[in-house]
Amino acid sequence: MQYFAMNSGKNHNEEEAFYIAYLIAGYLRKDLTKEEHDALDAWVEASDENMKLFEDLTDESRVQSNLAWMDSLQTEEALHRTAAQIGFISAKKEKKPKRWWTYLVAGTLVAGVASMLVLRNSEAPQSDPTQQTASLSILPGGPRATLTFNDGTVIDLSTSQTGLIRHEHGAAVSKQAEGILLYAAEDKGMPVYHTLTTPRGGQYAVTLSDGTKVWLNAASSLRFPSRFDSGQRRVELSGEAYFEVAKRNNQDFIVHLSNSSEVKVLGTAFNITSYEDEENQEITLVNGSVQITRHQQQLHLQPGQQASIAGNQMVLKKKVDVEAITAWKRGSFLFRNDDIKAIMKQVKRWYDINVVFQTEESEHFNATISRDEPLSKLLHYLELTGKIHFKIENRTVYVLP
Repeated sequence: MQYFAMNSGKNHNEEEAFYIAYLIAGYLRKDLTKEEHDALDAWVEASDENMKLFEDLTDESRVQSNLAWMDSLQTEEALHRTAAQIGFISAKKEKKPKRWWTYLVAGTLVAGVASMLVLRNSEAPQSDPTQQTASLSILPGGPRATLTFNDGTVIDLSTSQTGLIRHEHGAAVSKQAEGILLYAAEDKGMPVYHTLTTPRGGQYAVTLSDGTKVWLNAASSLRFPSRFDSGQRRVELSGEAYFEVAKRNNQDFIVHLSNSSEVKVLGTAFNITSYEDEENQEITLVNGSVQITRHQQQLHLQPGQQASIAGNQMVLKKKVDVEAITAWKRGSFLFRNDDIKAIMKQVKRWYDINVVFQTEESEHFNATISRDEPLSKLLHYLELTGKIHFKIENRTVYVLP
């Protein structure tokens, strides 16, 4: 069939085409094995055209009409004749007898292709093309943030030029590259506080005046001094950030969180998640050591451990998946038996979308997906498991059973 040859960039023989048909039919029936899911996933990922064809054939609004069409085809001859009409096989060339299921699954795919072609050529529009285009073009987040100075001046770092931004109370502030801010300490002026803020769909990194590096995830803010003076180094965090703290003897680095908790370190690397829409605040230690204080309670973490804070309770988790927790910093979503609701919170922040759940199912997923992928492709990867489905309307994603 010409669609498969065109989409994959190479000629597929009839058996290969029928196998893809079988996989798509199995996907619709939700009875593929893991190996079959992997094979279908590989075919879909082979090209954007393959993905578009797959999305068209499995669109929820068309599946029912396709299946009804299949019910009207009662014989192998009818299936064979229809496949020949579309170009799946040659009507003149004799073929060896096929098993009945081969034609059945081929007919399912042919039905989808026929339906797609009819809809494309129909004069009556089936949906708002503007909404459809918007749904397919929701792009991932990127290096977007604003920097607010002590005097109230706000700079949009997404549009500002690289180079020196201004000299500010003991520091030279410069944009090093897209997504990277640098504070170079100067011996003049009393330090004042600045705030780096990322929107939903934004991410940014800053090197503070002491050499500490902070990566700020989407929908987060970091308040910090233009220059660290003598005494403790203090910053305030809302949202999520990864810290690599520059070690200074006898000068602790303290991160204040919104619930009055504080994380104290000398020199170490750790991740903090402190979003308002999350039930728990989590401090995960990568290397070094940290001390977490919440009211009168204290915890000391060792590498690979996590402190989870909920209300007045602070719990030590002695072994957590550090790689998965910090994957966002490396540009990936890494889901390991993660609940769909937790996953969609991450997706909502990174793609700047709204999420509506229309299912009570609490499915769990294992997947590694680049944060550079468009939203449609990420959702498709999750759908390939057969556990969940999605519908996109403008910038709202509906989670369906």
